[in-house]
Amino acid sequence: MPYIYIWNYIFIKKIKYMKRMVSLFFVLSAVISYGYAQTVNTEKTFEQTDKGSHLAGGTVSVNNTFSSQSSLFNVNLNPNYGYFIANNFAIGGILSLTYSSNTASHSTLATLSPFVRYYIGPPKTYMFFGYASAGGGVESDNERKNVGLYNFQVGPGFDYFINKHVAAEAILTYTGSKLNISESNYNNNVGLLIGLQVFF
Repeated sequence: MPYIYIWNYIFIKKIKYMKRMVSLFFVLSAVISYGYAQTVNTEKTFEQTDKGSHLAGGTVSVNNTFSSQSSLFNVNLNPNYGYFIANNFAIGGILSLTYSSNTASHSTLATLSPFVRYYIGPPKTYMFFGYASAGGGVESDNERKNVGLYNFQVGPGFDYFINKHVAAEAILTYTGSKLNISESNYNNNVGLLIGLQVFF
């Protein structure tokens, strides 16, 4: 009967359609599974301080000292970028921006310095490192504009990894600096920098 042939035709078309959908489903599942496996594998094998890794982030410090006669406010921002040229050993650059003010004056300071870091031991949840930088920049205040200076900074640091790519960071620093003018004294400072680093 005609309707039987029509039904068979529709049924066969449906079977073919379902086969195509099932095949497509398995292909997509395979692709997604492969991609996920690759991602998981990358996450498992990624080591933050291996040769070829990058780090980018920054630190900040804020100080406010005051007495009955005077007050001093200081804020310091330090964005940085680095590249691991060997396991645990990174080189990079840091831009340091500082603003200071007291009851009588204010000053701004900008320096650009190359830095080195060496992390101790294999990558783990927390890591200690040694840090050193040296460079130069300019300072301006109420009396002088764009006076050259040089500085260096050394100290131990500590990274706590929130996850495989992000670490909370603290660095205890000793900083020495001097303005490029004859009457300038050599300045010494000990401080604590707090920030975040992203490893990729």
